[in-house]
Amino acid sequence: MTAWRTIDDDALRSLAAGIGDTRWSWRPDGVPELCRRLGWDLLEVIDGKGAVSEAGWNLGGEEIELAFRGGHVDDITMQITQLVRQAGPDRDRFMGDAFADAVATVAAALGEPTGRQQSEPPTVRWRLEDSTVLIRNLEVDVTLTWASNRFQDEWDQVAEAMA
Repeated sequence: MTAWRTIDDDALRSLAAGIGDTRWSWRPDGVPELCRRLGWDLLEVIDGKGAVSEAGWNLGGEEIELAFRGGHVDDITMQITQLVRQAGPDRDRFMGDAFADAVATVAAALGEPTGRQQSEPPTVRWRLEDSTVLIRNLEVDVTLTWASNRFQDEWDQVAEAMA
């Protein structure tokens, strides 16, 4: 079996605690300070569209993508495993284990999840005061998304209407 990489447990624990402790404006002009506070290297800002950062988790690239819309930061998606395109049982086992481990680690920092979705993609979420944290098993990688509650509520309404 290939040794694919995942974020280190201590780094994930620290990330989850940092998210839980961080209140910010969810505005693009706050992104440089947010990155500084969380120890991320801000690589690029695409005016009005988003930004890309790296956290040094050694997962093979730009690990953090921030999406902007209408003067707000909607969400921040972080790769917590490397991208694995090679299909098969080894990859499925790796992604399943990485997902379960990430959920347990984040739960230790943020408490019990407030929601679980078993359908595709499997997702566990934590609703916080002003944001929502989601861990998703996307088959080719496991991600942690930190979304403003404003955006997450809009997304949930759209998803519900489409179901």
